[in-house]
Amino acid sequence: MTMTADQDTATLVKSLEELLGSDDIAAARDLLESIHPADQADLYQRLPPEGREGLVALLSAEGIAQLIAHLEEDVREQLVDRMPRAALAAVLDHAANDVAADVLRLLPPSETARVLSNMATAADITPLLGHADESAGGLMTRGYVALHKDMTAAEAMTFLRLSKPLAEEAYYLYVLDRQNRLEGIVNLRQLIVSDPQAVIADVMARDIVTVSPDADQEEAARLLQHYRLRALPVTDEQGVLSGIITADDLIDVIAEEATEDMYRLVGLPADESVFAPLAESTRRRLPWLLINLFAAFAAAGMVAIFEGTIQKAAALAVFMPVVAGQGGNAGIQTITIVVRGIAVGEIELRDARRVLSKEIAIGIIKGLTFGLLVGIVAWAWQGEWAWGFVVGLALLLNMLVAGALGALIPLGLRTLRLDPAVASGVFLTTFTDVFGFLFLLGLATLLISHLT
Repeated sequence: MTMTADQDTATLVKSLEELLGSDDIAAARDLLESIHPADQADLYQRLPPEGREGLVALLSAEGIAQLIAHLEEDVREQLVDRMPRAALAAVLDHAANDVAADVLRLLPPSETARVLSNMATAADITPLLGHADESAGGLMTRGYVALHKDMTAAEAMTFLRLSKPLAEEAYYLYVLDRQNRLEGIVNLRQLIVSDPQAVIADVMARDIVTVSPDADQEEAARLLQHYRLRALPVTDEQGVLSGIITADDLIDVIAEEATEDMYRLVGLPADESVFAPLAESTRRRLPWLLINLFAAFAAAGMVAIFEGTIQKAAALAVFMPVVAGQGGNAGIQTITIVVRGIAVGEIELRDARRVLSKEIAIGIIKGLTFGLLVGIVAWAWQGEWAWGFVVGLALLLNMLVAGALGALIPLGLRTLRLDPAVASGVFLTTFTDVFGFLFLLGLATLLISHLT
């Protein structure tokens, strides 16, 4: 069953710990087997180390394989590290091909070879290990249903009844020639409603969306999402079908990529988690904060240059965080939209001029709006037109810079073949702080006689 609001993870953790503590193994196993493997994974990740060991001991090899498929990568690695290699081989024989390949990539080469030598499914897994983990080849599974174009619909149905494929493997049926080249696709519904004597060649779709094994997993996810597919065939340069990527695997990829981009905007690694060990989280978070500290000194240096101006017009200190903060917020809006557009394929490098022009225009509009508003406040407070002019114009210019940099930073990183999300937010806020202080204090220095 699936957990409900009345049976949440915290309640299950407490129940399982109590059953294991009282050595009521049968009841603990019944409790565990009553919930979905995805919920078992949530439960496992909330348990202390000794509770995790007890949970795994209650599961069969097939149960552990299903558990591993739903665990977060760092937790999965910890579990695999503690498993005897003979037991791991038995578990991976029950896992999906792509999950087994992911697990084997966590091991040193010598241990990978040892585990494979004890696996009945080694012949299906080994070809997947030649592909990068985050490539289409690294995601694919070799579990698919292959038909020949000369078969009839009735023969294909008989073949399905005999082979009993998994549900995700049978949604699309792949029509191959003698060299395993992909010639067409038949979806299961199409096969069911066809005349039993209809030939597969007459009902198959020949316009096929495929992806190469070396393509990035993000590109595979974009294709599946764009064409609303349930699975995506992976073919080599000769059109030979290497495997398929199922929708559930690519949904995970989409979630991972979204999380990765969100984290990288603020300089965090993609595997950071609120439940990660304290020392590990500290190690992951400190580096970019250290870089940001040096960036903050750059902004402070800009303030130091105009120390004399601030002494003569101390009220400038009130408006410094307003000008810098509004510029940073506006830039983060732009950078988020541009990074997202690049990630989902909406923005290509050829669109750079159009994107930049629009974001500069929006920056001017936002700058005029907020510059006028804050300028009026400054004028009313200080009673001098120069205060409104200096603060309003500084805010306008910083909004303009924020819009331009919000587009240029991710597009520039993309041009350099780097991830556009890599700490873009850290870079942007540094620039908006420095330029914000420069515009405000520089203009104030030019008009200091009117401010005092």
